[in-house]
Amino acid sequence: MKLLVFTYAPAGLGHLRVTDALVDSRPKEYRYIMLGSYDRFITKFHRFFSVNPIAKWIFTVSQYGLMEDIVTATYRGILVMTSGQIYKQLTNIVNENRDSDEIWVIATHFGMAHQIGAVKERIINETGKVIRLMVQVTDDTSQHIWCIRGTDLTFVPSTYTKNELEKYSKKHKMNIDFEVAPYPLCPVLTNEMKDVASRRKSFSSSKKINIAVPISGASVGLSYLTKLITSIVRKSDKFVFWVLVKKSMYTDMFLSSISKLPNVKLITGRNDNEMISLYELLYQDNLINLEITKPSEQAFKAILPPTLVGGSILLFTSPVGRQEYENIDFLVRQGLMPRSSYDGVQDIDSSINNYPRAIRLSKNPDIAGNFIIWAHETGLFSKMSSEEFKFSERASSLGEVGPDGALKFWKIIQKKFG
Repeated sequence: MKLLVFTYAPAGLGHLRVTDALVDSRPKEYRYIMLGSYDRFITKFHRFFSVNPIAKWIFTVSQYGLMEDIVTATYRGILVMTSGQIYKQLTNIVNENRDSDEIWVIATHFGMAHQIGAVKERIINETGKVIRLMVQVTDDTSQHIWCIRGTDLTFVPSTYTKNELEKYSKKHKMNIDFEVAPYPLCPVLTNEMKDVASRRKSFSSSKKINIAVPISGASVGLSYLTKLITSIVRKSDKFVFWVLVKKSMYTDMFLSSISKLPNVKLITGRNDNEMISLYELLYQDNLINLEITKPSEQAFKAILPPTLVGGSILLFTSPVGRQEYENIDFLVRQGLMPRSSYDGVQDIDSSINNYPRAIRLSKNPDIAGNFIIWAHETGLFSKMSSEEFKFSERASSLGEVGPDGALKFWKIIQKKFG
């Protein structure tokens, strides 16, 4: 009997979303437990380096070249030295589940993955149990911190990232096995709509256009979003904004401002797990046409066709951090979005295959608002939502797009380890 141990960390919503997708799609005969890091320093660190301009610059510089190597080595060393708590927790789990012949640990954050990788062999020797560590990289990023000693299998969203991480791991004599599979998305988003043409048809009907606006775990870009939504609702009553935001001291002012606007529906939660559930319910109960979001892990909904529940058009705000720029590069390589932002009316190829699944909005919220109104009125959004949409032959052949990433994750693991 196998026991699954899912680990997660409070560093943004992305790791939780992926964990949630992998839990929901797991082989149902496997029992599972959750092992979370409750170090609030991670949350505060994540927010500080996402919001503070100087800290953001320092953090960005530290993600490239020699600085990346220094930071990676230092951070990895700190994680390994502070792995005592993880050792105790994992040892207790093994001892409390003696009927399980194998323990499969699924990590969606590199922090806990490095710590588990550091103590795994010690626990194996002490308990005699088979323990395997599987890691899911939660952006299409080749940051070296995702090369983790002691992992049995590491999943990445693209062949490009696999090649880049393999170069680094071989250079540093790390024996790491990488696998490419589409980014794992929760079953709610990957279900087919009852009427596959409904998203396209809604753009030409008298119905309101639903726009999801999920606020990031670090509450980034609130001023921009306030100005953007205000600009649109003042010029058009066609759009309804579904704003998902966690109540906190950082979002109080935003909630106060946005709640006064017409055609804005607020969905609030008390913690990250609740926000994940509310987000899935929003898509399950409503036809979402557009989503305004950061190009974080949310970017990977672009690998879904418009005929699926989660196949809304993605409108990206400015990227924050290396991983978000690399997620944009992933979508550009797939032909799923243009590289440049849209600062006004642009010509787009008339071939339906060349209509993108995502667009990067202008940094100017007024220009971005005008574009959204224009794209609806000219029929661009309708064409981008066509049920005839097809991924490019290149994207399909590489196995990097589609709704089956979570299922492929488990199929690959079962094939390798039984």
